[in-house]
Amino acid sequence: MGQQVNTNETQPKFKKHESPKRHLVAFVVSIILTALAFLAVIVGGTSGYVIPFIIVLGIIQAGFQLYIWMHMDQKGHELPELGIYTGLFVAILTIITFVYWLGGY
Repeated sequence: MGQQVNTNETQPKFKKHESPKRHLVAFVVSIILTALAFLAVIVGGTSGYVIPFIIVLGIIQAGFQLYIWMHMDQKGHELPELGIYTGLFVAILTIITFVYWLGGY
């Protein structure tokens, strides 16, 4: 008699809201990384491993900031992601250039 309409195709699909558990875990990990950086300075002082260790902790924490707090892991963020990675590439290339230019290595 009448046409049968598939209601699944006409209704918009909504993503489930994220639970606060993911943000809480990321917050705790960020606090732990910050505490590790302070601990490395307190224990290591002027040792040669402290600065590279803090840089690695900073890179890890920046990744958490981008992917957990700024939602860069979700779809639709390809253009900002491209800008961030391009800027990161230029920054690393600039640092390497100046280190070699100033005779650091």
